[in-house]
Amino acid sequence: MTRAYLRACGRTVRGFKLPSRELKASRWFRTYNADPFGSVHAGEVDPLAMCCAVLGDRLMTVRTRILPALRAGRVVVVDRYLFTPLGELLIHRVPAETRAVVEPLIACFPAPDLSVFTTVSAQEASARVRSRPAERDDPLTLDVYEHRVDAFRQLALSNGGLLLDTALGQRRTFEELMPHLAKT
Repeated sequence: MTRAYLRACGRTVRGFKLPSRELKASRWFRTYNADPFGSVHAGEVDPLAMCCAVLGDRLMTVRTRILPALRAGRVVVVDRYLFTPLGELLIHRVPAETRAVVEPLIACFPAPDLSVFTTVSAQEASARVRSRPAERDDPLTLDVYEHRVDAFRQLALSNGGLLLDTALGQRRTFEELMPHLAKT
């Protein structure tokens, strides 16, 4: 809807979804995705290492695909730009001094003109995931969703992001977003 709205306003838009398919196919990424807390607790995935790898993957896309699109005058819409890996560090309650390791990487990214965060209750998030045929048997417990919801609310509030409650429904949520898109 965002891309369609911007195009209707006469903008040339390019959309990106991160991380890359290659990264999503990696064994450790799939292991983490299937059980974030269990994989970290078992030592199969290190949250800081994962964050650095995911940020590296994103930085490669930014430098090879997003910046050229911006230089060509396109409006770029990115799903899960920079805040998702930072949110995962918060979910695992990684100490601030450990999180500080990624600050030099973060400084390599262009700041977005608008950061949009969506939120919904943990119960609703879990139900939405389980409503997808491929994720019907999602093993994540409600506390994982609670940690994620809290982490991303914290990120939105501490980074000047726009926080939209998707419990309002898709149309109403988009109506809340439209005035902010008009400013970009």
